[in-house]
Amino acid sequence: MPDGVLRLLLASPTPSPPGSEGGLDPNSVSPGVIGFLATFALVLVSLLLFLNMSSRLRRMRYREEHRQQPPDDETPPTR
Repeated sequence: MPDGVLRLLLASPTPSPPGSEGGLDPNSVSPGVIGFLATFALVLVSLLLFLNMSSRLRRMRYREEHRQQPPDDETPPTR
């Protein structure tokens, strides 16, 4: 093995056991109520946008089908 690789392997730090590092406890950190409310609001807005888009597309399709129908001679044209 080359001398440089051996030095790198010997100089690399050994992993520490979980929970021994300083700082925040990973079990106590969570998004909390604010994170839940933000996610819920995002899902609700997405659902409302989907429903609105579906109704608009349905309305456009109906108007296009109605526009392409041949006019009846008996009824006056409507706007």
